[in-house]
Formats: sequence, structure tokens, C-alpha cells
Amino acid sequence: MATAVEPLIALTRVSKEYASGDAVVRALREVDLIIEPGEFVAIVGTSGSGKSTLMNVLGCLDRPSVGTYELAGIDAGRRTNDARALIRNRLIGFIFQGFNLLPRTTALENVELPLQYRGIKAGERRARAMAALASVGLADRVHHTPNQLSGGQQQRVAIARALVTDPPLLLADEPTGNLDTRTSLEVLALLQTLNRDRGITICLVTHEHDIAACARRVITFRDGRMVSDELSPTPLDAAAELAALPPPEVYSKEGDADDDPAMALRKRLGGPVPFAVHVMAFFGVAVGALAGLAYNAVVLGMTPAQLVTPIVGFALAFDTLFTATYARRRLGRPLTSDQRARISLHVTLVLLALAGIAALIMLKVRAPASSVAFFDAVAQRGAPIVIAGVAAAVVVVGLLHYLLLALFAPRK
Repeated sequence: MATAVEPLIALTRVSKEYASGDAVVRALREVDLIIEPGEFVAIVGTSGSGKSTLMNVLGCLDRPSVGTYELAGIDAGRRTNDARALIRNRLIGFIFQGFNLLPRTTALENVELPLQYRGIKAGERRARAMAALASVGLADRVHHTPNQLSGGQQQRVAIARALVTDPPLLLADEPTGNLDTRTSLEVLALLQTLNRDRGITICLVTHEHDIAACARRVITFRDGRMVSDELSPTPLDAAAELAALPPPEVYSKEGDADDDPAMALRKRLGGPVPFAVHVMAFFGVAVGALAGLAYNAVVLGMTPAQLVTPIVGFALAFDTLFTATYARRRLGRPLTSDQRARISLHVTLVLLALAGIAALIMLKVRAPASSVAFFDAVAQRGAPIVIAGVAAAVVVVGLLHYLLLALFAPRK
């Protein structure tokens, strides 16, 4: 005798009410719903129909006011906030209309994030995130930040992030709302492939009936009630619809930049510099300074007070070499000229500040008389001379740093 398959989702007479002043808003009204493992379900309705509230309940972001909600045999509706957060992390992958990617982190780091919450070690996190990105066709974009990706690519990153924990359920809230027709079909074709080949249950919320037509089952909500539940024996094949579209217009890179000033500006600026690149820059400074000290002592037989030039030279060389190489690996491309300028300015200002503090400490501790003479000389020459000297030092060191970054930038 065959064993009955346990439903993945089971809602029994679920209602959800919200207090709005003296009134009560009934967002869901006695909803009964069963979704089996491996189904592709579209939940359709206009604004205010209750579909978003249902998505919040299914995603364990909210609890029913009345009724029961079971997910994979777990009574999720009665769990505490912490317990529901654990269920979300273990059983549900979310895909949002606005992508919800961290803007200053790479695609790889965005996909790794759910695994960090699980406490998985870095090596395994990276391997699983790489595999998830490869499964959505982004193996060559893992080190790109969101502003370096198209809308469709950003949604693919969001899908990879939802898949990386191997959840049995994907909840997609208007996943094509910010995308054009071609990109929407690409995303829907990917979701259909995941459902067909991997057996992942997908619940897609949309207000567009042509998007819902790609699902095998379409449930319609109105005024908080489920008014229809229809099976589609031949759902729309998104991949076939995509193939039937006319070929996209092809523009050269120069044409794109000329026609779209915002794209040209974004390409030139290159986006924010990841904080890890700045850390690598100062790590290179530290390693270079140590190498310069060793060169002074072993080769030249001199102290830093007698000759500081080798220390500064080694620090700049190691800093720029480490920064250019690491940034290329992190971003998937060399630094733009604007990014090199920003890094050079930051590093130069910090180094000059540290050098000034170190010089003042040495004067105070080792040569107090010289310290007095130094400040007397500054007072006699006047503040403008001092400011001009500092500004010149910033320009010279910053320019040298910028040129070295360009010199050490990997060409491929």
C-alpha cells in the first residue's frame, strides 16, 4: 500500500486581522490551502486582495490570528519569533521584487550570507555559494557588486541566495516586477527549470496573469478570500516564449556609454571600493614598512631617524602591489581610475596623519628641546607655510600612489 505524501504547506481556516485605529482589517478570511511538494503555484490578486499577507504567513514573517499553518509537518503558526526565524533559515528561500542585495558586497558574499547565519565555515560557504551562482548562470560574475550587474543578473543573484541553503520551498514575491519582458522570461524560465529538475516547491505572488500562466496551479485571491484554485495542464513555457522573442538590439560599448550618460558615469566611477580593499592597502603598508626597516638595518646599516626614504618607498610599493592585485580578484576587473584616485587619497591622508603623530611623539619623548625649537620655527614661518607644505606632501605622495596602482594593475 502506497504511503500518502505529507503536504509541504497546509493552511486550515487561517484568518489574519489587523487593528487600524478603532477598525479591524480582515486581510485573510478562513483560508484553506494545501500545497504538495514539487508544485509550482502562482498566487494572483489585485492590491488589497490578501496575497501579500498570505506570503508573510507562508514565509513565517507573520502568524495567523486564527487557524493553523503547518510547514513540512511543523506547526509554524504557533512558534515563537526565534523559532520561526530558524524555520525560515532552514526551510524557505525568499526572492523579492527589489532584489534586497547588500550594495557594497559582491555577488558571492551576498549569496554566502544565509550560510553565515547557520554558522557554516568559510570554506564550505564559499564552495556552496559558488555552486549556487553557477547554477543560475553567474559563475563569471561572482566578484561583481550589485551596481555592476543588470537587473536580471541581480535577480539571479537573489535566486542563488535563496537556493544556497537547499530549501524545499521558494517564495517569490513579484520577482519580475522590476524587469522588462525578456528578462522576466529569463527569470521565469530559470524558476521552471529549478521546479522541474530539482523538485523545489515554488510559490510565486504576482498581479500579472501572463506571469501566473507559467505556473501549473493558479490561485486567485480577492478581499482576503481564495476565490479560485485552478490547475493548468499546459503551463506557459517561459523558455519557449523567450526563444520566440525577436533578438535583442545589440549596441557597442561605446554606443551604450554615449546613449546612456548614467551608464557611462557608473562605468567610469566603478562603484564603491569594498572595505576589504582598504584593509589590504594598509596591510601592504605594514608589510612594506617592515621590509624597509629590514633593508635599512641589514643592507644600509642605518636607523629610521637617519634615513626614512627606503621605508616610505617599500611601504608604497607593497601597498600598491597588494591593493591592485587583491582588488582585481575581488572585483573581477582592474580598479577604475576614479577608484584608484579615491584609494590613493584615503591612504595618503591616513599615512600623513600617522607620520605626523609619530614625528611629534619622537620630538616630545626623545628631543624635547628640538620639539620647542620646531614649534618656534613653525610659529615664525607662519601657518600658511605649514599648510602649503602639508598640501604639497599630500599631492606628491597621492600622485605617486596613484601611478603605482596603475602600474601594478593586472591587465587581464
